[in-house]
Amino acid sequence: MYLLPMLAWLSLIFDFSSQTYTQQSIIPFMQKHIQEHRLQQAVPNVTIRYNHSEIRAKTDPYKFVEFIFRKGAHLFMYFMLGLFAHLALLPWVKRLMLRVPLALLIVAVFASLDEWNQSFTGDRTPTPLDVLVDLSGAAIGQIVLLIAIAIWLRVRRPRSGHIYS
Repeated sequence: MYLLPMLAWLSLIFDFSSQTYTQQSIIPFMQKHIQEHRLQQAVPNVTIRYNHSEIRAKTDPYKFVEFIFRKGAHLFMYFMLGLFAHLALLPWVKRLMLRVPLALLIVAVFASLDEWNQSFTGDRTPTPLDVLVDLSGAAIGQIVLLIAIAIWLRVRRPRSGHIYS
């Protein structure tokens, strides 16, 4: 039951990673709807170094926004995959503190396979750094899940019987 959502999410990730960079680019949309000088005013004056390249926000604001958007998408997609992997493990792994690292291991394997898949896709650059971004998203998902479980257990806990406790 819990395995199906994870497999569906994996197929969505695989579909995205099979698209070329050009197919996924939001730069043409931004260029059509946002004037470059307006975007330059909105972005911070920062330079990001990532995978042997430099992205200067003020010099190329479209590239900067797209970079932030893409890495945010990685975080979100793998945040969700981490949650789905955790749920998929529920029937087999009863100990919570064992499910968390196993869910992260599942994500690491699939993130690595995703980068490998990108090596066969036109104008895409697979990089181990993206696997780390993906794992970060999954780790954040596990932390959020642990916090949610702790809150849920605290709310469920019967009160001590004191009227003001």
